[in-house]
Amino acid sequence: MANLNPKRPIEEDSSSDSSGEEADNSQDEEMGEEEQLGENDKEIQVEFAGQSPIAEDFHGIKSLLHQLFLKAHINLSGLTELIIQQNYIGSILQQCVDNDDSDGEEDANSEDEVFGVTSVINLSHHKDVECVKEVKQYLLEKTQKKLAGLFNNSSNQIGLLFNERFINIPPQVSVPLLENLCKEIVEAKEAGKPFDFTHFILISKLHESTRKGSESMKKKTKGSDILWVNAEEEPISEMGEVLGEYSVRNESDSAVSGTWDEDDEQFDPKRRIVLITAAQLPDMLTKIKEFLQ
Repeated sequence: MANLNPKRPIEEDSSSDSSGEEADNSQDEEMGEEEQLGENDKEIQVEFAGQSPIAEDFHGIKSLLHQLFLKAHINLSGLTELIIQQNYIGSILQQCVDNDDSDGEEDANSEDEVFGVTSVINLSHHKDVECVKEVKQYLLEKTQKKLAGLFNNSSNQIGLLFNERFINIPPQVSVPLLENLCKEIVEAKEAGKPFDFTHFILISKLHESTRKGSESMKKKTKGSDILWVNAEEEPISEMGEVLGEYSVRNESDSAVSGTWDEDDEQFDPKRRIVLITAAQLPDMLTKIKEFLQ
């Protein structure tokens, strides 16, 4: 992993030719979110900031990819390498730590921990890379080969979107991260880099109720039988084309582990594969903002 740029705030331009006045100032603001601390109902203010991925983020990014793909036969190390090598695209989410209040090594470790990753890999451009071949095979299997025609058309440039983070981080942080990703895609395309996409694929994590029967249905309103791990992906699914959905219950998804009482709603952890066109990207951002208001 050579020739990596140093970390930068994600609001800065990824192209040296871009004017600083055109930078998206929305991500210059640190994203403060409240986090509950368990049974004492004590709350603390946690601030996050986006950074360009660097070599030191390797294990954190790989862990986030693992929570998406679980036991799939995919070289996650290879995917992580690609995300880091193209560090002018995408961001990782890290906690902001006030140096004045820093209390040694523990604070330093918290500052370096990767809490999320937002990026995209060009599956068409990297078609000969082994880990990308594995991803494409995985997508073909999970969509019953519905993506075969798209992959076989050489005029298509297909991006795999990554929108992963720790489960307890609120969905509002996704807005500036996705905005920044879209801005960087445009800049990379203008610079002649392989990011002139025609389509995007997103693999969403969701939990679907397994309760059947009239009593359960009476308690439900439309759509209430699905819980989204990343809430902002619900409007993406609604506007895109759903090509596949499958259970990952047997793959030990830690995000939904726990003990269920007999009267509790039972949920099956699933993945949903959604396809959107590049032309839908601006509308996607608008719908996410409206949804999270």
